[in-house]
Amino acid sequence: MKAGKFRYSVGKLLLALVLFYILGRAAAAPDMVPLGIGLYCALIYCGKNYFALSFAFFGGNALACGDLLSLIDGASALAVFGAVKLICRKFDLKLKAPAAVGAAFLSMLPRFFTALFVKGVVVQGVTSLVINTAFCAACCIGCFAVTVRKNVRFSYDELLSLCLILAAFGMGVHSLELWGYRPYFTVISALCLLSSAFPVLPGAGICAAFSLGAGICMRDMAAVGAALAVWAAAKCFRGQGKLPAALAGEGVYLLCGFVTGAFEPFDTLNICLAAVGMLAVLFIPDKAQKRLAKALFPEKSDALKYAVEKEREELFEKLGGCARLMMGMAAEFEDGGGGLDETEAACADVVSSVCAQCAERDKCPDIAGRDMFKKAVEKKMNGKEIAADDFPVFVISKCGRLDKVMNACAASAQKALNMRTKRAFALQSGAAAAEQMRSTGMVLGRLASKVGKSGGNDEETASAIIDALGYENVVCLGAAVLGEGEERRVILRLRKGDEEKSVVQKVVSRLTGAVKRIRCTPELGAVTLTYAPREKFAAAFGAAGAVKEGSDRPGDMYSAAALDGGRALIGLCDGMGSGSAAAAESAACLTMLENYCKCGFEKGAIPALINRFLTLRGGEKFCALDACVLDLNAGAAEFIKLGGVESFILSGGAVKTVEGGALPAGILDEITPVYRQVTLKDGDVLVMVSDGITDALTVHGAEYALTKLQAENPQRVADMLLAVARDNGLKDDATVLAVKLFAQEEER
Repeated sequence: MKAGKFRYSVGKLLLALVLFYILGRAAAAPDMVPLGIGLYCALIYCGKNYFALSFAFFGGNALACGDLLSLIDGASALAVFGAVKLICRKFDLKLKAPAAVGAAFLSMLPRFFTALFVKGVVVQGVTSLVINTAFCAACCIGCFAVTVRKNVRFSYDELLSLCLILAAFGMGVHSLELWGYRPYFTVISALCLLSSAFPVLPGAGICAAFSLGAGICMRDMAAVGAALAVWAAAKCFRGQGKLPAALAGEGVYLLCGFVTGAFEPFDTLNICLAAVGMLAVLFIPDKAQKRLAKALFPEKSDALKYAVEKEREELFEKLGGCARLMMGMAAEFEDGGGGLDETEAACADVVSSVCAQCAERDKCPDIAGRDMFKKAVEKKMNGKEIAADDFPVFVISKCGRLDKVMNACAASAQKALNMRTKRAFALQSGAAAAEQMRSTGMVLGRLASKVGKSGGNDEETASAIIDALGYENVVCLGAAVLGEGEERRVILRLRKGDEEKSVVQKVVSRLTGAVKRIRCTPELGAVTLTYAPREKFAAAFGAAGAVKEGSDRPGDMYSAAALDGGRALIGLCDGMGSGSAAAAESAACLTMLENYCKCGFEKGAIPALINRFLTLRGGEKFCALDACVLDLNAGAAEFIKLGGVESFILSGGAVKTVEGGALPAGILDEITPVYRQVTLKDGDVLVMVSDGITDALTVHGAEYALTKLQAENPQRVADMLLAVARDNGLKDDATVLAVKLFAQEEER
């Protein structure tokens, strides 16, 4: 542990030495003071180690310049800041930025006066004092933001200060020469490619600031424009990968060098050095570059995003609480309040109302309790009259209030019968309530889980969508990519007029997977589009129906509705009889079916809830329910039948029959629906019919008719099957529903 800490300290010292060496060479003119004092002043202000910094500053300054004035400059800075540190420690003071800048100004005066008397330098000396003092202030602001505050978005003055520091390092790097070669070309090319992974403004600002130092040294701002051009080329191709971005940047680098002469000296070796810089960045993993970008430019604190996230968490807690409450109430209703023996209660009532009032109660032996009345009470509760021989011999021979006891037993038994009837009704109602509450609790629980798992916006994908649409001349004002899997939603705000361009869906599908547009909301000057994952299959729907002769309307009702998760509901209800009454019954049953499915109730609960509702409502009104839930992602059909007749699958010229069965809803309190699941493929046609069709054709006749029909158009299938039934003596209401599945092609 200690060895690791020592190596870390040595590494920091060497890094500081290199930085001070670079800034020691950063001077706008030969007779001006280098800018190293600014970084030294700022790091002392930020509370860094004085002795290590002093060693690095003095050593870096001496290596960079090596003349007498530089040694005087370094020694005076060490002395002044040493005195400042002693004063602060002695009087327990905290070094402030103005005091640090003032100390830096004082430390530069010995060099100024020495240069004035020895060389007669006046203008450059005064200019150096002003520039270096301002640079010290900028370094204090920038270094404090980076080393003390950390991980906080920079303010405008901090950004300006950091840009000035970068320009100073650019000036120092440009002044370096290694056997006639300048490392600046390697650094600027690598920096342009690396910063192309950063947000636009920071990336451009870094390249412009660093190249500004070179422009100052060369007295030619073309270097700044050339660096921005290289960065822009790399940024444009960054979405295609690092290699295309590097090739584009290198191409623009060569173009700027040959055409404008922005990179001097522009020779073969320096061109190779620039290529080496970009090659070095290519070997840095993408994850490392993204982590660096996130560390340098943390996400902006968004109050709205925070508020929405908090609302989501609160909604998750409330939905979860409601789900637990519903499940608990369901358990209480199922329990029914515990068991109760009505016979025992009736016997106890006789004892308390008759025996307890008897003056000779104390003379009765122990057998004179509740059990002596049990036979009589049970007899009365079974619908028979009570007789004297239903009591023990002791009671018959000794009790002087036998008639009163018999009447009390009869009254208590009748009272117990009434309580049993009420209790049975309460238990029946409680079971219905328990079923409803349990189903509702499960729906709320799934919704809470969905809300809890839903993540925030996939900002990387959203940004890629905005950029890709921009290349297609589609102005995207904002994008959000929310959720995962089948619950994923892509929301775009586009310039009005761009919403109908087919390229929008192609771009979104390419970046997020196959999608379909589910909503288009016009706004003032913009349009909001919402996309959801596109299902593997699409469905075409056809329907045909006939009314029973003499009826004003059919008793059959059907519907086709979209459900969440890429599912569709096909429902067919056949009310008892025909006409308006049967139609109203079918409509009510169908509405409940749709609402339960859309709310997310379990398939096993839906028919039971519909049946319980119809039975509790009373009346001789029954309804045959035939429902099919199509999963357009998996290509599967799940049938739920309560009195529904057979359904058919027309596949490749052959017909498969899905069995019907079960009693219609509303006949019995408890029923067992028929469930069937069938796998479908591209081109299969699902056919659902009411009993009018099977009565006219029989099941085998319907199968035979379907094999003779063309399955290209589902509406044609429905019309032709109904026509065949009419030709065979159709007499009742009849409905045919046909659904054909199509595999959707991948978008390119």
